[in-house]
Amino acid sequence: MKRKTNQVMLAVLAAYSLFAANDALAEISTRDRCQQALKMMGVTADRADRGWASLCEGVIKNEPIARYGKWYGPGYWGGGTDANKAGLEAPMDSLDEVAQRHDFGYLIAEKYGKIYGKQYEFKLKAMADRVAVQDSMKLPEDPTKWDRVPADPEAAVRYHDRIITGFILESDLYKNLADATKVGDVITSPFITLFDETDYSHIPDLDKFQREVSSHINGWKKEVAAKAEEDKKAQEAAEKAKADEAKKAEEAAAKEKAEKESAARKEKEAQEAKDARKRLEDKIKETKEAEEEESAPKPPAKKSYADMTPEERHEALKNNDAEAWEAVRKGLTGEEDNKGEKAQPDTKDSEEVKPDEPPAPNAAASDITPVKVTASGSFDGDYSYGGFKNIVTTTITVSFWNVGSQVPGYGEASMKSKAVASLNGVSEEKSCGGTFSGGPNGTLSFQGECGGTTLNLKGGSSISADGAVLTVSNPEAFSAWEK
Repeated sequence: MKRKTNQVMLAVLAAYSLFAANDALAEISTRDRCQQALKMMGVTADRADRGWASLCEGVIKNEPIARYGKWYGPGYWGGGTDANKAGLEAPMDSLDEVAQRHDFGYLIAEKYGKIYGKQYEFKLKAMADRVAVQDSMKLPEDPTKWDRVPADPEAAVRYHDRIITGFILESDLYKNLADATKVGDVITSPFITLFDETDYSHIPDLDKFQREVSSHINGWKKEVAAKAEEDKKAQEAAEKAKADEAKKAEEAAAKEKAEKESAARKEKEAQEAKDARKRLEDKIKETKEAEEEESAPKPPAKKSYADMTPEERHEALKNNDAEAWEAVRKGLTGEEDNKGEKAQPDTKDSEEVKPDEPPAPNAAASDITPVKVTASGSFDGDYSYGGFKNIVTTTITVSFWNVGSQVPGYGEASMKSKAVASLNGVSEEKSCGGTFSGGPNGTLSFQGECGGTTLNLKGGSSISADGAVLTVSNPEAFSAWEK
């Protein structure tokens, strides 16, 4: 119990100092005194086997009164031992609730004692003891039938017996102290003077006393609720702080991950850009080497005797060209050359064709005037890579005679292509020679760098070449043919 409950042993010993002054009481033994007290409270003799007399003797023999629950025990209330403030732990069972009311009863008694004197403190403490005994007696003998069942019924029985026995003795002690002490002898309140005019009508009777006890308990419950609310807020704040910390850690981890991914992406892009630059440099180098190779002087392609101009034939014969002389031989002997034509000896008496004039058409095409024809077109190719945009535009130009090989000397054709890159302006050119069969639907065949390329003229107006359509610039050159 609380504070001045102390050990009941001290109270009982103090009581015997009072009992000794009364001869009638002095003749009564300790056991008898306990038994009389139990009888006075309505305890029958058949309950002696529960150790009532033994409990009473244990108190007198200085047996420690151990704690029970959260409110039962000397100087122990609400789970704490602060003499000035009750702890905030709730009673464990119905017996612990009795101990709680008893503790607040003593608190009220001490409050009034400071105002009206010790006599009234003792009186109210005796009242608190008797209320505790009465409340305990109301509990069923079987603790399992209490409103609030104890966790340890066996211990509950022992302490239930002890609270009844001890408080019966203590109640009588305080009652005797109150009866034996004059008010003026123990007044401690500064409001009491030699001429005692204090109004003692405010001292509570039993009903008022119990109401005040209930009021204190309600106040204590509000403190418990406030503390619980405070703890709840503290817990929520702690959980929020923990959640915030977890969120910060998560955000930090996400940021770190994003930074790593960004760094990896940048590294990859940098590598891709580096690779693209390397490819471009290699391409530029290849193009430059091709241009240098293209621009390097090349030995002129050797023409067949049939394709030579009169001047070239003269030069070939002067240089003792075996093929030229073989052609002359065949012409003199009447043998046909590889084209099925008879070789014509090249002499000063032979008919010469002026270099600035086209040769006259043969008898089969005598009504067609040889006209130089040009067709051109272009197409784009996308060679972009990574962040580099590169569109390569290729332009193709084809030149040939309208009559082609239908008229000797006009079967030669040429094709030129030029590719230009938009990224850096690098260009690449190619050219090659070939032949044209003649007519508006003739066939162009090329060798050299264009080896194996064959193009078909359609209606004398267009040519399909490598994904591009080449448009003839002068289709009227084929107007003599039926298209």
